[in-house]
Amino acid sequence: MSKKCSKLKEIRDMFNEISINFENLNNEGIKDMILIVKKQEDTRYAPNIRHKMEDIILIVLFAILAKCNEWTEIESFAKKKEKWLKKHLELPNGIPSHDTIQRVISLLDPNSLYADTINYLIEKINTLSSSNERDILSMDGKTSNGSKRSTGKNKEEQVVNTMSVYSTNYGISLVQDYISEKTNEIPMGPKLLKKLNLKNCVVTADALNTQVDTIKAILKGKADYVLPVKENQKLTYEEIKMYYTDKNFIKEVKEKSYKKVVEKEHNAIVTREYYMTDDIKWMNQKEKWPGLKSIGLARKTIEKDDNKTIENRYYIVSFTNNIELFAKGVRSEWGVENNLHAPLDIVFKEDANRTLEKNGAKNLGILRRIALALLKFVQTYYNKSLNLIRTDLAFDFENEIENIFKLLDVQTLNQIKNA
Repeated sequence: MSKKCSKLKEIRDMFNEISINFENLNNEGIKDMILIVKKQEDTRYAPNIRHKMEDIILIVLFAILAKCNEWTEIESFAKKKEKWLKKHLELPNGIPSHDTIQRVISLLDPNSLYADTINYLIEKINTLSSSNERDILSMDGKTSNGSKRSTGKNKEEQVVNTMSVYSTNYGISLVQDYISEKTNEIPMGPKLLKKLNLKNCVVTADALNTQVDTIKAILKGKADYVLPVKENQKLTYEEIKMYYTDKNFIKEVKEKSYKKVVEKEHNAIVTREYYMTDDIKWMNQKEKWPGLKSIGLARKTIEKDDNKTIENRYYIVSFTNNIELFAKGVRSEWGVENNLHAPLDIVFKEDANRTLEKNGAKNLGILRRIALALLKFVQTYYNKSLNLIRTDLAFDFENEIENIFKLLDVQTLNQIKNA
């Protein structure tokens, strides 16, 4: 679990201080999930329905948690666990085939299901955590390489591309959507941000999303931004680079607003330096960027053996006089990549999944993200890797899945904490 997820860290600290007996916890979590999935619209023709949509959704979710990554694995899992599944699901005609599971999941409206589940988890987290740190939201796109397929007369290769907004405080993706094959992630950024309550948050992203429309959406939501500037915004990039290349200017900034962190990473010494100034009256490009108040430099120096490399990254910032918040924003820029995209590929093997049916690939991806959010919450108790939690579920599913959903009994947990 990332140390930067302040709310999850608070919950982890709570679990370290209290003793849990699972027999004293109520198993409301599974019932809550059943109620959430029952709210989802089933667009199938009613007389032909043999398997309930809510049953299929939960079969897939349980199977993903238990380390199943493919449709055939999901069917095999359900058949082996049919007795346990019937304790919680109706299953009027037994276990559906993997083809039926894939077809029904492809018909699902994933955004509604995801929003309902994430709001439910956020409510649970807030019940256990009183942290009021400013949240850093990082935004980035992801390509699912396993979904590549050739279409059309020219056999053009197409893939499923997703855009997500990740919360540093909660350790989960708050919202995501799929990018049309006829466009890219630039216009998607403002659309996603408009779906969120951004008040008092700080938004960061990769340099591709440093765009005027994105900034307007951030400011309209009463949030701040820390956004990198590269060659795609050449004039702004050259101005900030020129400023921080001047030794006199950088010396002056270092005396006023500067932070240095030295860490050991992979047998190397990594030094991160952060510079920030509100001296921007001279900038020709300052009027281009709404809300611009400061410019920043993040310098990363890596020393290993006799080798030394230096990387400079330049930023536009909407606030002043807060080097700690600037540094946190810079470090959180890769939050969506390191804490969402990487686990999806490493833990859930998303890049290896070969689902060719487009909606099936998309919706399976949404269910993976729901599973990831659940696992990151319960990871605060287990204090082990996500992969190990999934492995435990695969080996002892009936006991482990009950315990995982019992950890959502936050009312009882609060009583234990306050006793």
